[in-house]
Amino acid sequence: MKSLIVALPIVLAVAFMTLAERKLMGAIQRRVGPNSVGFLGLLQPFFDGIKLILKETVLPLESNHWIFVLAPFLTFYLALLNWLVIPLDKGLVLMDLEASLLYLLAISSLGVYGIIYSGWAANSKWTLLGSLRSTAQMVSYEVSMSLIVLAVVYIGSSVNLVEIAYLQSALMFFWPLWPIAIIGFIAALAETNRAPMDLPEAESELVAGFMTEHSAISFTFLFLAEYTNIITISTLLNLFFFGFYNPIIIYLFIWVRASLPRLRFDQLLKLGWVYLLPILIAFLLIEPAILYTFDLF
Repeated sequence: MKSLIVALPIVLAVAFMTLAERKLMGAIQRRVGPNSVGFLGLLQPFFDGIKLILKETVLPLESNHWIFVLAPFLTFYLALLNWLVIPLDKGLVLMDLEASLLYLLAISSLGVYGIIYSGWAANSKWTLLGSLRSTAQMVSYEVSMSLIVLAVVYIGSSVNLVEIAYLQSALMFFWPLWPIAIIGFIAALAETNRAPMDLPEAESELVAGFMTEHSAISFTFLFLAEYTNIITISTLLNLFFFGFYNPIIIYLFIWVRASLPRLRFDQLLKLGWVYLLPILIAFLLIEPAILYTFDLF
């Protein structure tokens, strides 16, 4: 029942986010976005979803059929599980765990398995390479994201997301963390496979990456999982660094996609391991000195 309570609002949020993305990218690129289906194109994502669901599910002959069908659903289901512990409002959380941040890290690390199985089960070179890229990318930036969470826990003295949200509700006292907010956003782009870090889905190299052989409902689940993760990580960044819900992070996801070219894969991994990780480690070492110097505890 809780999963259903989470799923319906998230699916609606994804629908309107895709519409906002297409409208905003149209404005940035000086073209017209969706404007024909319904008033101002508001019904476009719903008709797109119906069209996808009604299409035929094509199973590749050499694929592992059961895993091929179930892996996309697993990916979406794991993306939804994050929302069980995220506070939707003051006093409104479906599952108030004492260690909700650790729960989020565990679930987010499991999400890569759905992508691996989605690519491997298709028995295609494109999907396999896409899933391998996604795995390497997510593992690389999961380390950076974990260190960012550690910094938040250090200042908030809690691993409970509700308590951290309450601490920041009246005053954004986490301002010492703002220097790493940019790193958090970069890691979020890599974690969600978004441009300019969408190497697992690079059309010019891998057709559609790990989603190449998927169609109809299986593609829909993968699509929903990707955008659910974007909304999830945008919400977490807002809670970590600003203490309130603000759509500006989602806007930045769209703006970056419309503006920046794709990185090479070696550049992407080098950015994570050679630059971002040492900066985060150095920040964690000097953070206690900053806090005690300015008496921020």
